[in-house]
Amino acid sequence: MAHTPPSFLIREAALRDRRELLLLARQLDSINLPTEMAELTDVLRRSTQSFRGRVRDRSHTVYLFCAERIATGKLVGASMIIGKHGTPESPHFYLEMDDEERYSKTLRRMFRHSFLRLRYSMDGPTEVGGLIVSPRMRRHPERIGKQLSWVRFLYLAKHRRRFEHRVLAEMLPAIGPGHRNLFWDHYGRPVTGLSFREADQLSTRDKEFIRALFPDSPLYTFLLPEKVRDVLGRVGETTRGAVRLLEQAGMRFLEHIDPFDGGPYYGAEVEQLTPVQAYRSTTIAVGSLDFAEHPRWMIGREDARGFRAVATSAMFDAHHIIVTKEALDALGVGENDTVDAVPLP
Repeated sequence: MAHTPPSFLIREAALRDRRELLLLARQLDSINLPTEMAELTDVLRRSTQSFRGRVRDRSHTVYLFCAERIATGKLVGASMIIGKHGTPESPHFYLEMDDEERYSKTLRRMFRHSFLRLRYSMDGPTEVGGLIVSPRMRRHPERIGKQLSWVRFLYLAKHRRRFEHRVLAEMLPAIGPGHRNLFWDHYGRPVTGLSFREADQLSTRDKEFIRALFPDSPLYTFLLPEKVRDVLGRVGETTRGAVRLLEQAGMRFLEHIDPFDGGPYYGAEVEQLTPVQAYRSTTIAVGSLDFAEHPRWMIGREDARGFRAVATSAMFDAHHIIVTKEALDALGVGENDTVDAVPLP
């Protein structure tokens, strides 16, 4: 792409953003971003306290980022970090994918049977999620989805002590009409008596029914219809771009799937993430740049105004990261201010 001055400011979301965020959440399927005003308001309040470092319990922290179009002030996307997903009070449940070999000497035949087994963690990882981009902005040359994805890794790198050693991402599978899901209809509904939406909403408040009603014995996948087997661990069409971004960051499919919708879990050690390893904290300066010749960086600043970041072409000298005057103004910093940076792929 032709590199240009930043058109978008990625910043921490505020309570004043709730109406625009609610419209985005209702327009698009998102695993983490609430679609009800009361729940979204609670998330925004917790997010503000989390950004200020006022929430000690990681399982209660959430960091909500939004993408604001600088020219209009309108929001076009969002993403999140959840400090800890999985505690004794609310475990992280997943289905582990595995297989076993069976051989008959009499028949001289060997079979490999794939199966799923319910697992859970009471000391879970940090989670990245809630990535949504307004449909009309998905093909924007500045790649807003990439910025919203990478800003989370920038923040993880800057505040390592606030987060777990591992990071997880739950990816959304294809969802049918009426918010239905093939895997749930053939497995979850028969063992719980709940619709997919009922179970999804209940699990946000109480997960007891999962451990109580889901069988401990393995589910052999050959017992499922072929159309169901084909979607296990697969993502929907609109989620494939987000998966590519996670893979570029160093995350991989864990062979774990969601017990409700069969969507895949991706994960990695935070220290092994590519952007975390490339993270730099330095001072910023203005210089003349040829946008086409210099790589793009996600550059962030956190101060009394809160956290914000922009994606822009930049280069380094011995003491500074050098950007254009337009990028400096978009970020709202002065020369020699300290900033944080990770390279954009």
